[in-house]
Amino acid sequence: MRKNRSGRPLIMISLDAISDSDINYLLTLPNFRKLASWGLLHRKVDSIFISNTYPVHTSISTGVMPSEHGLFDNVIYDPFKNSEKWRAHKKLIKVKTLPERAHDKGLVTCAMMYPCTPGEKISYHLAEVPGTESMFFRGMKFVHYSSTFRLCPKFFRYMRKCKSFNYFGIDTFIAYSSRDLIANEKADLYMLHLQDTDHQKHHTGTDSETTKKSIEYDDKLLGVMIEGIEEAERKAGGDPEKGIEHLDLLIFSDHSCMNVHTAISPNKLLTEKGISFSTAWFQTVNGACFLHINENISSSEKESLDSFLQSFSEMPGVRRKLTDEELRESGAIDAGFSMGFTAQSGYTFGAIKKGQHGYTLDNDDYKIFYLEIGPGLITSEQKGTTTEGGCILEVGKKAIELVESTDISG
Repeated sequence: MRKNRSGRPLIMISLDAISDSDINYLLTLPNFRKLASWGLLHRKVDSIFISNTYPVHTSISTGVMPSEHGLFDNVIYDPFKNSEKWRAHKKLIKVKTLPERAHDKGLVTCAMMYPCTPGEKISYHLAEVPGTESMFFRGMKFVHYSSTFRLCPKFFRYMRKCKSFNYFGIDTFIAYSSRDLIANEKADLYMLHLQDTDHQKHHTGTDSETTKKSIEYDDKLLGVMIEGIEEAERKAGGDPEKGIEHLDLLIFSDHSCMNVHTAISPNKLLTEKGISFSTAWFQTVNGACFLHINENISSSEKESLDSFLQSFSEMPGVRRKLTDEELRESGAIDAGFSMGFTAQSGYTFGAIKKGQHGYTLDNDDYKIFYLEIGPGLITSEQKGTTTEGGCILEVGKKAIELVESTDISG
Protein backbone atom coordinates (compact mmCIF):
# COMPACT_ATOMS: atom_id res chain seq x y z
CA MET A 1 0.00 0.00 0.00
CA ARG A 2 2.91 2.36 0.65
CA LYS A 3 3.28 5.06 -2.02
CA ASN A 4 6.60 6.68 -1.08
CA ARG A 5 8.76 4.25 -3.03
CA SER A 6 11.33 6.87 -4.01
CA GLY A 7 11.96 8.08 -0.46
CA ARG A 8 12.17 6.84 3.12
CA PRO A 9 9.40 6.18 5.61
CA LEU A 10 9.42 8.40 8.70
CA ILE A 11 8.76 6.72 12.05
CA MET A 12 7.93 8.89 15.06
CA ILE A 13 7.78 7.24 18.49
CA SER A 14 6.59 9.26 21.46
CA LEU A 15 7.52 7.95 24.92
CA ASP A 16 5.11 9.84 27.16
CA ALA A 17 6.59 11.40 30.33
CA ILE A 18 10.12 10.06 29.86
CA SER A 19 12.37 12.62 31.54
CA ASP A 20 15.96 13.34 30.64
CA SER A 21 16.87 11.81 34.00
CA ASP A 22 15.31 8.52 32.81
CA ILE A 23 17.74 8.41 29.87
CA ASN A 24 20.60 7.37 32.15
CA TYR A 25 18.69 4.19 32.95
CA LEU A 26 17.41 3.66 29.41
CA LEU A 27 20.97 3.74 28.12
CA THR A 28 21.71 0.67 30.27
CA LEU A 29 18.88 -1.22 28.54
CA PRO A 30 19.64 -3.05 25.28
CA ASN A 31 17.16 -1.63 22.81
CA PHE A 32 17.36 2.08 23.63
CA ARG A 33 21.14 1.73 23.79
CA LYS A 34 21.10 0.18 20.30
CA LEU A 35 18.92 2.97 18.94
CA ALA A 36 21.19 5.59 20.51
CA SER A 37 24.19 3.99 18.77
CA TRP A 38 22.40 4.52 15.46
CA GLY A 39 21.63 8.19 16.00
CA LEU A 40 22.14 11.59 17.57
CA LEU A 41 20.75 11.82 21.11
CA HIS A 42 19.60 15.25 22.30
CA ARG A 43 19.49 15.58 26.09
CA LYS A 44 18.31 18.32 28.48
CA VAL A 45 15.77 19.45 25.93
CA ASP A 46 12.98 21.90 26.80
CA SER A 47 9.36 20.91 26.33
CA ILE A 48 6.82 23.64 25.53
CA PHE A 49 4.58 25.37 28.04
CA ILE A 50 1.91 24.20 28.89
CA SER A 51 3.94 21.01 29.36
CA ASN A 52 0.94 18.69 29.07
CA THR A 53 0.41 15.90 26.56
CA TYR A 54 -2.04 17.46 24.11
CA PRO A 55 -0.45 20.92 23.68
CA VAL A 56 3.02 19.39 23.30
CA HIS A 57 2.03 16.69 20.81
CA THR A 58 0.06 19.24 18.81
CA SER A 59 3.10 21.52 18.71
CA ILE A 60 5.13 18.59 17.41
CA SER A 61 2.44 17.78 14.83
CA THR A 62 2.24 21.38 13.63
CA GLY A 63 5.74 22.76 14.26
CA VAL A 64 4.37 25.83 16.05
CA MET A 65 3.59 26.98 19.58
CA PRO A 66 0.10 26.71 21.17
CA SER A 67 -0.41 30.42 20.59
CA GLU A 68 -0.51 29.58 16.86
CA HIS A 69 -2.10 26.13 16.75
CA GLY A 70 -4.73 27.05 19.35
CA LEU A 71 -4.71 23.95 21.53
CA PHE A 72 -4.54 25.26 25.07
CA ASP A 73 -4.19 22.42 27.59
CA ASN A 74 -5.60 18.88 27.41
CA VAL A 75 -9.15 19.90 28.32
CA ILE A 76 -11.74 22.65 28.11
CA TYR A 77 -12.95 23.36 31.64
CA ASP A 78 -16.48 24.49 32.54
CA PRO A 79 -16.40 25.93 36.09
CA PHE A 80 -20.17 26.17 36.39
CA LYS A 81 -20.63 22.44 35.74
CA ASN A 82 -17.23 21.51 37.21
CA SER A 83 -16.67 19.38 34.11
CA GLU A 84 -13.91 18.90 31.56
CA LYS A 85 -14.11 18.14 27.85
CA TRP A 86 -11.00 16.76 26.20
CA ARG A 87 -9.58 18.69 23.26
CA ALA A 88 -9.21 15.49 21.26
CA HIS A 89 -10.55 16.39 17.80
CA LYS A 90 -8.46 17.69 14.94
CA LYS A 91 -11.00 20.44 14.24
CA LEU A 92 -9.74 22.37 17.28
CA ILE A 93 -6.29 22.81 15.70
CA LYS A 94 -6.01 26.09 13.78
CA VAL A 95 -3.09 25.20 11.49
CA LYS A 96 -2.10 22.34 9.20
CA THR A 97 -1.01 19.15 10.96
CA LEU A 98 1.59 16.56 9.99
CA PRO A 99 -1.02 13.89 9.02
CA GLU A 100 -2.79 16.54 6.93
CA ARG A 101 0.45 17.46 5.17
CA ALA A 102 1.19 13.78 4.52
CA HIS A 103 -2.31 13.20 3.15
CA ASP A 104 -1.98 16.22 0.85
CA LYS A 105 1.27 14.70 -0.48
CA GLY A 106 -0.51 11.42 -1.21
CA LEU A 107 1.39 9.51 1.49
CA VAL A 108 0.07 6.54 3.45
CA THR A 109 -0.15 7.33 7.15
CA CYS A 110 -0.31 5.41 10.41
CA ALA A 111 -1.14 6.97 13.80
CA MET A 112 -1.64 4.95 16.97
CA MET A 113 -2.92 6.72 20.09
CA TYR A 114 -1.30 9.93 18.89
CA PRO A 115 -3.20 12.82 20.54
CA CYS A 116 -5.64 15.00 18.62
CA THR A 117 -5.85 12.79 15.52
CA PRO A 118 -9.60 11.97 15.60
CA GLY A 119 -10.93 13.58 12.43
CA GLU A 120 -7.66 13.18 10.50
CA LYS A 121 -7.48 11.18 7.26
CA ILE A 122 -5.18 8.37 8.39
CA SER A 123 -4.85 5.00 6.67
CA TYR A 124 -3.95 2.92 9.75
CA HIS A 125 -5.48 4.67 12.72
CA LEU A 126 -5.84 3.66 16.35
CA ALA A 127 -7.55 6.79 17.65
CA GLU A 128 -7.15 8.06 21.19
CA VAL A 129 -10.62 8.90 22.51
CA PRO A 130 -10.27 10.16 26.11
CA GLY A 131 -13.04 11.56 28.25
CA THR A 132 -15.48 11.00 31.07
CA GLU A 133 -18.30 9.63 28.92
CA SER A 134 -19.44 6.04 29.30
CA MET A 135 -17.28 3.34 27.75
CA PHE A 136 -20.12 2.70 25.29
CA PHE A 137 -19.98 6.20 23.78
CA ARG A 138 -16.19 6.25 23.86
CA GLY A 139 -16.19 2.89 22.13
CA MET A 140 -18.53 4.19 19.43
CA LYS A 141 -16.25 7.16 18.83
CA PHE A 142 -13.21 4.89 18.75
CA VAL A 143 -14.78 2.71 16.06
CA HIS A 144 -15.83 5.80 14.10
CA TYR A 145 -12.45 7.52 14.12
CA SER A 146 -10.18 4.45 13.91
CA SER A 147 -9.50 2.30 10.87
CA THR A 148 -11.07 -0.52 12.86
CA PHE A 149 -11.57 -3.07 10.12
CA ARG A 150 -8.09 -2.61 8.70
CA LEU A 151 -6.60 -3.24 12.15
CA CYS A 152 -8.96 -6.06 13.13
CA PRO A 153 -6.52 -8.83 12.11
CA LYS A 154 -3.94 -7.29 14.43
CA PHE A 155 -6.42 -7.23 17.33
CA PHE A 156 -7.08 -10.95 16.95
CA ARG A 157 -3.40 -11.78 16.47
CA TYR A 158 -2.09 -9.88 19.49
CA MET A 159 -5.01 -9.98 21.93
CA ARG A 160 -3.28 -12.49 24.21
CA LYS A 161 -0.09 -10.43 24.37
CA CYS A 162 -2.07 -7.33 25.36
CA LYS A 163 -3.68 -9.13 28.34
CA SER A 164 -5.88 -6.10 29.07
CA PHE A 165 -7.11 -2.84 27.56
CA ASN A 166 -5.20 -0.64 30.00
CA TYR A 167 -2.22 1.47 28.93
CA PHE A 168 0.09 -1.54 29.24
CA GLY A 169 -2.07 -3.54 26.84
CA ILE A 170 -2.55 -0.68 24.39
CA ASP A 171 1.20 0.00 24.27
CA THR A 172 1.77 -3.70 23.62
CA PHE A 173 -0.68 -3.68 20.73
CA ILE A 174 0.91 -0.57 19.24
CA ALA A 175 4.39 -2.10 19.33
CA TYR A 176 3.49 -5.44 17.77
CA SER A 177 1.07 -4.13 15.15
CA SER A 178 3.42 -1.32 14.10
CA ARG A 179 6.27 -3.85 13.88
CA ASP A 180 4.25 -5.74 11.27
CA LEU A 181 3.25 -2.61 9.37
CA ILE A 182 6.82 -1.30 9.29
CA ALA A 183 8.32 -4.66 8.28
CA ASN A 184 5.87 -4.99 5.41
CA GLU A 185 6.32 -1.38 4.29
CA LYS A 186 2.66 -0.48 4.69
CA ALA A 187 2.98 3.25 5.42
CA ASP A 188 5.16 6.29 4.76
CA LEU A 189 4.56 8.08 8.07
CA TYR A 190 4.14 6.44 11.49
CA MET A 191 3.12 8.41 14.60
CA LEU A 192 3.21 6.05 17.59
CA HIS A 193 2.48 7.04 21.19
CA LEU A 194 3.34 4.84 24.21
CA GLN A 195 1.63 6.00 27.42
CA ASP A 196 2.05 3.49 30.24
CA THR A 197 5.03 5.24 31.88
CA ASP A 198 3.05 8.48 32.09
CA HIS A 199 0.20 6.56 33.73
CA GLN A 200 2.52 4.91 36.23
CA LYS A 201 4.27 8.15 37.14
CA HIS A 202 0.91 9.77 37.84
CA HIS A 203 -0.23 6.97 40.12
CA THR A 204 2.98 5.68 41.73
CA GLY A 205 5.48 8.55 41.43
CA THR A 206 8.46 9.19 39.21
CA ASP A 207 10.92 6.96 41.05
CA SER A 208 8.75 4.02 42.10
CA GLU A 209 9.58 0.43 41.31
CA THR A 210 6.44 0.26 39.18
CA THR A 211 7.61 3.21 37.09
CA LYS A 212 11.04 1.61 36.69
CA LYS A 213 9.40 -1.58 35.39
CA SER A 214 7.30 0.48 32.97
CA ILE A 215 10.45 2.11 31.58
CA GLU A 216 11.95 -1.36 31.18
CA TYR A 217 8.82 -2.41 29.31
CA ASP A 218 9.15 0.64 27.05
CA ASP A 219 12.59 -0.66 26.15
CA LYS A 220 11.19 -4.11 25.43
CA LEU A 221 8.55 -2.62 23.14
CA LEU A 222 11.20 -0.56 21.37
CA GLY A 223 12.91 -3.89 20.73
CA VAL A 224 9.73 -5.22 19.13
CA MET A 225 9.57 -2.19 16.84
CA ILE A 226 13.29 -2.53 16.04
CA GLU A 227 12.48 -5.97 14.63
CA GLY A 228 10.15 -4.34 12.10
CA ILE A 229 12.64 -1.58 11.33
CA GLU A 230 15.46 -4.06 10.70
CA GLU A 231 13.25 -6.23 8.50
CA ALA A 232 12.23 -3.20 6.43
CA GLU A 233 15.89 -2.25 6.13
CA ARG A 234 16.79 -5.70 4.84
CA LYS A 235 13.96 -5.60 2.31
CA ALA A 236 15.27 -2.26 1.06
CA GLY A 237 18.71 -3.83 0.51
CA GLY A 238 20.38 -2.49 3.63
CA ASP A 239 22.32 -4.08 6.47
CA PRO A 240 20.86 -3.22 9.91
CA GLU A 241 24.17 -4.12 11.55
CA LYS A 242 25.65 -1.05 9.86
CA GLY A 243 22.81 1.23 10.92
CA ILE A 244 19.64 2.51 9.32
CA GLU A 245 19.89 3.91 5.79
CA HIS A 246 16.41 3.48 4.32
CA LEU A 247 14.26 4.91 7.11
CA ASP A 248 14.22 7.97 9.33
CA LEU A 249 13.31 7.78 13.02
CA LEU A 250 12.42 10.44 15.57
CA ILE A 251 12.05 9.12 19.12
CA PHE A 252 11.07 11.69 21.74
CA SER A 253 9.29 12.56 24.95
CA ASP A 254 6.60 15.19 25.42
CA HIS A 255 7.13 16.35 29.01
CA SER A 256 8.85 15.47 32.24
CA CYS A 257 7.06 14.69 35.51
CA MET A 258 7.51 15.78 39.13
CA ASN A 259 6.60 14.05 42.38
CA VAL A 260 3.70 15.63 44.25
CA HIS A 261 2.72 15.63 47.95
CA THR A 262 0.18 18.50 48.16
CA ALA A 263 -2.67 19.75 45.98
CA ILE A 264 -3.99 23.31 45.90
CA SER A 265 -7.58 23.96 44.75
CA PRO A 266 -7.71 27.60 43.55
CA ASN A 267 -11.41 27.58 42.71
CA LYS A 268 -12.27 26.25 46.16
CA LEU A 269 -10.22 29.04 47.69
CA LEU A 270 -12.05 31.59 45.53
CA THR A 271 -15.41 30.25 46.69
CA GLU A 272 -14.32 30.35 50.34
CA LYS A 273 -13.55 34.05 49.90
CA GLY A 274 -17.03 34.66 48.52
CA ILE A 275 -15.89 35.27 44.95
CA SER A 276 -18.31 33.67 42.48
CA PHE A 277 -17.39 32.06 39.17
CA SER A 278 -19.37 34.78 37.41
CA THR A 279 -16.60 37.10 38.62
CA ALA A 280 -13.51 34.93 38.10
CA TRP A 281 -12.37 31.31 37.96
CA PHE A 282 -9.24 29.24 37.46
CA GLN A 283 -8.40 26.51 34.98
CA THR A 284 -5.85 24.21 36.59
CA VAL A 285 -3.28 22.42 34.45
CA ASN A 286 -1.54 20.61 37.31
CA GLY A 287 1.79 22.44 37.44
CA ALA A 288 0.13 25.80 36.73
CA CYS A 289 -3.23 27.54 36.88
CA PHE A 290 -4.80 30.27 34.77
CA LEU A 291 -7.27 32.93 35.82
CA HIS A 292 -10.27 34.06 33.76
CA ILE A 293 -11.79 37.38 34.86
CA ASN A 294 -15.21 38.58 33.77
CA GLU A 295 -14.69 41.64 31.56
CA ASN A 296 -17.67 43.31 33.26
CA ILE A 297 -16.24 42.93 36.75
CA SER A 298 -17.38 45.68 39.13
CA SER A 299 -14.97 47.83 41.12
CA SER A 300 -15.94 46.13 44.40
CA GLU A 301 -15.52 42.66 42.87
CA LYS A 302 -12.13 43.68 41.48
CA GLU A 303 -11.05 44.92 44.90
CA SER A 304 -12.02 41.58 46.48
CA LEU A 305 -10.27 39.66 43.70
CA ASP A 306 -7.09 41.73 43.97
CA SER A 307 -6.99 41.07 47.72
CA PHE A 308 -7.45 37.35 47.11
CA LEU A 309 -4.72 37.23 44.44
CA GLN A 310 -2.25 38.98 46.73
CA SER A 311 -2.71 36.37 49.46
CA PHE A 312 -2.90 33.53 46.93
CA SER A 313 0.44 34.47 45.35
CA GLU A 314 2.10 34.35 48.77
CA MET A 315 0.65 31.06 50.02
CA PRO A 316 2.84 27.93 50.37
CA GLY A 317 3.06 25.98 47.11
CA VAL A 318 2.54 28.94 44.78
CA ARG A 319 5.93 29.60 43.21
CA ARG A 320 5.40 32.70 41.10
CA LYS A 321 3.17 34.56 38.68
CA LEU A 322 3.49 33.57 35.03
CA THR A 323 5.30 35.95 32.71
CA ASP A 324 3.64 37.74 29.82
CA GLU A 325 5.64 35.57 27.42
CA GLU A 326 4.43 32.36 29.11
CA LEU A 327 0.84 33.56 28.90
CA ARG A 328 1.21 34.45 25.24
CA GLU A 329 3.09 31.36 24.01
CA SER A 330 0.88 28.94 25.96
CA GLY A 331 -2.18 30.28 24.18
CA ALA A 332 -3.68 31.39 27.50
CA ILE A 333 -4.49 34.91 26.35
CA ASP A 334 -6.36 33.71 23.26
CA ALA A 335 -8.18 31.19 25.46
CA GLY A 336 -9.52 34.00 27.64
CA PHE A 337 -7.05 33.98 30.55
CA SER A 338 -5.28 37.11 31.70
CA MET A 339 -3.15 35.82 34.57
CA GLY A 340 -1.52 32.62 35.76
CA PHE A 341 0.62 31.04 38.46
CA THR A 342 3.01 28.11 38.60
CA ALA A 343 3.38 25.67 41.48
CA GLN A 344 6.42 24.92 43.57
CA SER A 345 8.06 21.51 43.36
CA GLY A 346 5.95 18.99 45.29
CA TYR A 347 2.72 20.94 44.77
CA THR A 348 0.04 20.74 42.11
CA PHE A 349 -3.06 22.73 41.23
CA GLY A 350 -6.20 20.60 40.99
CA ALA A 351 -6.37 16.85 41.45
CA ILE A 352 -3.81 15.16 43.68
CA LYS A 353 -1.65 12.50 42.09
CA LYS A 354 1.77 11.19 43.04
CA GLY A 355 3.31 12.59 39.85
CA GLN A 356 2.26 15.56 37.72
CA HIS A 357 3.38 17.77 34.85
CA GLY A 358 2.20 21.06 33.35
CA TYR A 359 4.93 23.01 35.18
CA THR A 360 6.90 25.91 33.73
CA LEU A 361 10.16 25.05 32.01
CA ASP A 362 12.46 26.76 34.54
CA ASN A 363 12.15 23.95 37.10
CA ASP A 364 15.20 21.89 38.00
CA ASP A 365 15.34 18.38 36.49
CA TYR A 366 12.36 19.07 34.22
CA LYS A 367 14.01 18.37 30.86
CA ILE A 368 13.21 15.79 28.19
CA PHE A 369 15.00 14.27 25.16
CA TYR A 370 14.78 13.36 21.51
CA LEU A 371 16.75 10.99 19.32
CA GLU A 372 17.34 11.39 15.56
CA ILE A 373 18.19 8.39 13.38
CA GLY A 374 18.52 8.07 9.62
CA PRO A 375 20.18 9.80 6.65
CA GLY A 376 17.39 12.35 6.30
CA LEU A 377 18.17 13.66 9.79
CA ILE A 378 21.85 13.16 10.66
CA THR A 379 25.23 12.61 9.06
CA SER A 380 27.27 9.44 9.48
CA GLU A 381 29.68 11.36 11.75
CA GLN A 382 26.82 12.12 14.18
CA LYS A 383 25.91 8.47 14.79
CA GLY A 384 26.33 7.46 18.41
CA THR A 385 26.89 11.02 19.63
CA THR A 386 25.08 13.13 22.23
CA THR A 387 24.32 16.82 22.50
CA GLU A 388 22.43 18.99 24.99
CA GLY A 389 19.85 21.75 24.81
CA GLY A 390 17.22 22.84 22.33
CA CYS A 391 13.45 22.58 22.27
CA ILE A 392 11.13 19.68 21.45
CA LEU A 393 9.50 21.90 18.81
CA GLU A 394 12.49 21.00 16.62
CA VAL A 395 11.11 17.46 16.31
CA GLY A 396 7.97 18.80 14.65
CA LYS A 397 9.92 21.08 12.33
CA LYS A 398 12.20 18.23 11.24
CA ALA A 399 9.25 15.90 10.63
CA ILE A 400 7.39 18.52 8.60
CA GLU A 401 10.50 19.21 6.51
CA LEU A 402 10.90 15.49 5.73
CA VAL A 403 7.25 15.08 4.77
CA GLU A 404 7.14 18.22 2.66
CA SER A 405 10.33 17.25 0.80
CA THR A 406 9.07 13.74 -0.02
CA ASP A 407 8.88 12.96 -3.72
CA ILE A 408 6.44 10.15 -4.57
CA SER A 409 6.87 10.43 -8.32
CA GLY A 410 9.23 7.45 -8.33
